[in-house]
Amino acid sequence: MGWLRRFRLRPGTVIACIALAIALGGTSYAAVTVLPRNSVTTVQVKDFSLLSRDFKRGQIPKGPRGPAGPQGAAGPTGPAGLPGPIGAPGPAGSTNVKWALVKGDATVVTQSGGITVTSHSAGTYILDFNSGAINTKLIFASGAQAGGDTGLRGAVSAGPCGGTPEGSVCSVGNDTFHVRVLTFDGAGVAADHAFYVAVVG
Repeated sequence: MGWLRRFRLRPGTVIACIALAIALGGTSYAAVTVLPRNSVTTVQVKDFSLLSRDFKRGQIPKGPRGPAGPQGAAGPTGPAGLPGPIGAPGPAGSTNVKWALVKGDATVVTQSGGITVTSHSAGTYILDFNSGAINTKLIFASGAQAGGDTGLRGAVSAGPCGGTPEGSVCSVGNDTFHVRVLTFDGAGVAADHAFYVAVVG
């Protein structure tokens, strides 16, 4: 018991203990007490201490748009679209075609117009196309079946008159306005047969 007599509380020590007890009690009280609504203002909030989750959606204004990111990978090819409308027809071409169907007896059955037979002998027909020089144009000739001429026949050839490199010298109408057509039988002998002839250009 002697130590109690030696240990004496001074007034300053007592006051310090009381203050400590009050301070600790106040902290505990504040930690478990709910603050009243709107009691915390900007004065009590430390700058830069709040996070975005502490605010309601849309309460914080959006910042400026950032730079565009890198382009992503290309997506899969989509389905084919519907066919487009049909375009308008183009302008008429400048190619001119003159033609005739001739029977074996040199009668013109049908034609494009303006064509006459100038001369006829066995397997030889000279036609006037009345269309200017035709030695530089494309000439077609083929066998036909006009007037019942449906039997076998040989080759059919055609070329311009006038003695040009593209044709030959004709006994009648020897100019480049005329075409000579030669027809042959199956044995290769000159013979009358129906034919088609056309000049293109």
